[in-house]
Amino acid sequence: MRLNNMIKRILLLGCIATMIACTPTKQSTIDTTLQTKVDSILHNKMSEINAISGQAIVMEVLTGEVKAMVGNGQKQASSLMRAVSINKALEIGKVFLSDSVDTGNGVIVLDSDTILDHNWHRGGYGKITLKQGLVCESDIAIRKALDIVGVEAVDSLVTPLEMLKLFNGIIKNDSLKSTFRYCVTDALGKPASSEKVEVAGLSGRSIVSKANPERIEYAVEFCGYFPADEPKYSIIVSMNKIGFPASGGLMAGSVFKEIVESVK
Repeated sequence: MRLNNMIKRILLLGCIATMIACTPTKQSTIDTTLQTKVDSILHNKMSEINAISGQAIVMEVLTGEVKAMVGNGQKQASSLMRAVSINKALEIGKVFLSDSVDTGNGVIVLDSDTILDHNWHRGGYGKITLKQGLVCESDIAIRKALDIVGVEAVDSLVTPLEMLKLFNGIIKNDSLKSTFRYCVTDALGKPASSEKVEVAGLSGRSIVSKANPERIEYAVEFCGYFPADEPKYSIIVSMNKIGFPASGGLMAGSVFKEIVESVK
């Protein structure tokens, strides 16, 4: 009896092992060659700017498949979320990217909140279009536009992967697609421009932590896609560093460009 039970147990374990071996597993969509290139490009730039962390992700726009993902991504503030907020405002239809917005001298108080544009110490942008405000990272322009339609800014903490997925959703908006092109051709995203293929995207810089005023931590980011006409791949680059200089276009944008030119 014991022998029979042992035989049955062995047969059962054998069946389970066979089932596990035969169960289909989800195959990775990572392109190992591209992954190696992206890893090198990202870490070279991180070393150059003394970044304390960073992540770069390459994704197929239509399928959402991740082709390369290197570095560490954490939930944190992202100024790229301003594009998500503006997309919501545009859908309501009361504001348009061609609308004029007075950002004054770069300092404004709204609902007891003091809002500073990044160039406030240089006198601000003055009167600009909402389109210019979006690509020039004007918090005042964005806030004023959102107040008109009664939409609150989307300021959720997100990982770079979550942000990339959100970005893939809003590039379906044709007016925003032209704005993202403009960012690369005429605004802060110029360092992301490639001679090999037309790209589009948005740069950003966020304060991640200011617990120590003398060591403020910034996230410099660029999120974009290519080809600009019919997006096939989207890419996000996000790096955290202490203090200035801290430029999304110059730092993350240049990484984006190198990655674009590494994708076959």
